[in-house]
Amino acid sequence: MQVNEEYFDTDDFRELLESYETSIEAGHPVFMDADDLVDIADYYNAHDDYDKAVEAIDYALELYPRATLPNVFKARDALMKGDFEAARQYADNIEEHDDPDYHYLQAELLVAEDRIDEADRYLREYGKTVDADEYQDFVKDCANLYIDYDVNDKAYEWMLRCKADDSDDFKELMARTLFGLGKYNDSERIFNELIDRHPFSKHYWNALASAQFMRQDYSGSVSSSEYAIAIDPHDPEGLLTKANGLFQLENYDEALKYYQRYVEEVPEDEPALESIYMELAFCYSHNRQIDKAIEMLDKAGGDAIDKMVVKGHLLLENERVEEALEAFQTAITMSDSTPSVLLRIIVSLYDNRYLTACYEMFGKYFEYIRATDSEYPDGYAYMALCCYDMGRKSEFLHYLREAVKRNPEEARLVLGFLFPDDVEPKDYYEHYLQHLKQ
Repeated sequence: MQVNEEYFDTDDFRELLESYETSIEAGHPVFMDADDLVDIADYYNAHDDYDKAVEAIDYALELYPRATLPNVFKARDALMKGDFEAARQYADNIEEHDDPDYHYLQAELLVAEDRIDEADRYLREYGKTVDADEYQDFVKDCANLYIDYDVNDKAYEWMLRCKADDSDDFKELMARTLFGLGKYNDSERIFNELIDRHPFSKHYWNALASAQFMRQDYSGSVSSSEYAIAIDPHDPEGLLTKANGLFQLENYDEALKYYQRYVEEVPEDEPALESIYMELAFCYSHNRQIDKAIEMLDKAGGDAIDKMVVKGHLLLENERVEEALEAFQTAITMSDSTPSVLLRIIVSLYDNRYLTACYEMFGKYFEYIRATDSEYPDGYAYMALCCYDMGRKSEFLHYLREAVKRNPEEARLVLGFLFPDDVEPKDYYEHYLQHLKQ
């Protein structure tokens, strides 16, 4: 179980941490309870100091090799790295099989291996042994486990087993569960309630900002992230959320500043940095700094073919057409004319308003699909949109009918703005015909 953040602000914990760090700096042996050392490790983890967290856990295992919490910590660390064998070895090291954390770890191992039904059966069986006065906390812990692995339907099932209460932890768990289920309005409402109670919690402000971002309230998201940054100017999550919101609002100059501040705060966060470099590439491109954009793109992670398509898009956006076409041709060659790559290139032509080129390339794209006898369902909605913008009404109707038949989800995403919200994609074609008759 994770230590509550409030505990880190108590005199007891500060005294514990000072004693530990004094011993480490002096090179003296550390003699503390296993649980205290895990608390210290959790503190370091919460402050993004992974190496110190592991050091504290290693001390705990030297002193108490079969203690529950240090082995749980190492097992979860192994799971994060995808090393299931090591995780099970740490679980086997645990001596106290009656410890609830041992059982949560056994369930987590199953969830991590995507054996969701087995995990659920295990937890329900274990739940029969939990005392009545501890059952509410048990249910919350089960929900929390599923939330951590984005198994949100199961998390919701377990939350419904809870007796609804007015506690912060219940509200937060429910808000996180609803967020995971895509119910962002409900999640936002609960996080607002939590903020009313804890107006100086950057954690809740960031959670609210994320919910607002997901429901495309980018101005609200930026505003909420600003509160988190005001509480802690060095908070990476707040900086990143604000940068993303500003990017969506097309305020690229300000977005750049906050992406750069995030990079300064967490230069070692390689997975996040790879995606941020991609966002920076788009920011620089929108600001007509194409060379800087390409430099950022080169630093970004991801598939080489995808990056080549993006390079072509950025060059096209900056009217360096010949170089863009070279990049697109390279991507096509590298992918052996994979339809998804062809489609992304055509959509880039559309986004950059090269409508005639987009239309002509779509013609070749569909010929290629037919020639390869492919059932590839994507692209018809985009072609319909291209025809709509070009005033090709009969062709628009043809591709609209194909789009709703072959890929209704793509039709909704691409063409939904043309229709009332209560019209389903399968009815777009008939609805448009009726509109023409009016």
